[in-house]
Amino acid sequence: MIYMKIVMVFPIAILGVVLALGSCSSAPTSGTENSVNVQGSAFDPATLTVSVGTTVTWTNEDSVPHTITSDSGSEIGSPQLSTGQTYSHTFNTAGTYAYHCSIHTFMKGTVIVQ
Repeated sequence: MIYMKIVMVFPIAILGVVLALGSCSSAPTSGTENSVNVQGSAFDPATLTVSVGTTVTWTNEDSVPHTITSDSGSEIGSPQLSTGQTYSHTFNTAGTYAYHCSIHTFMKGTVIVQ
């Protein structure tokens, strides 16, 4: 009886460990497109790591307008986005790009390009 419980529980425990390890990856996202949701007056994810040449698309899912604006320089600069609107930018140079919403300056995000 104890043997059957161990045999039944062990595969479930292994699956849990595999799923947990898979979600902890911090490697840059490969591919050519990634997304950031703007909702709850926050950027989700707040920090996104991508490879050079990746296009990032922000989607405003809030009921109020937002912008995507570089903290310094003009690398990132969206118009005011209403609910459902998107803004995309392709990052062709490695670096760290900090941005905010110019309407709600407490909203901050970062794209790390490797």
